[in-house]
Amino acid sequence: MKNVTAILITRHATYPKEIKLEGFGEVIIRTQSPSVFTRYLEAEKAKNDIIYFQDDDAIIDYKELFGHYDGTLTNTMTEHHYKAYRGSGATLVGWGCYFPKSMLKVFSRYIEKYGIDAHLLREADRIFTFLNQPHNTQIMTHKDLEQTADKMSFEVNHYVSAKQAIEKCRLL
Repeated sequence: MKNVTAILITRHATYPKEIKLEGFGEVIIRTQSPSVFTRYLEAEKAKNDIIYFQDDDAIIDYKELFGHYDGTLTNTMTEHHYKAYRGSGATLVGWGCYFPKSMLKVFSRYIEKYGIDAHLLREADRIFTFLNQPHNTQIMTHKDLEQTADKMSFEVNHYVSAKQAIEKCRLL
């Protein structure tokens, strides 16, 4: 994994110490991140051509997931979430995701039509994964860390916003 850059973001002042990532060629941590889109901006700066993302609220076996990486967007989800997202065109990256850095170029299509809007800042993961199909999704277990009240999925408009972002991508 020496040819992989791990990008880790959090809204908080520090990144959780429980998440230990070893073996990556580069690790970029951004604290007090203003938006999800920040992880993609940080990925543009990566020195490696393979990028790894993981959210700050769970631990997965990232080495096992890397064993499944096939040059496409390779991520992990729970079986429940996999079934919920099936057919939507989007997937989740927060439990772990590897992808080639070249996939970042899809954002130019979105920005050309919609600009840097609220959906891009909040739903960058949905936009990115929708525009980079197909996905190599692996069903894996994870360990949740303490869930804080500011978790995105707890926000009132979470599911509405995600659906709106996916619909905007369908129109591209």
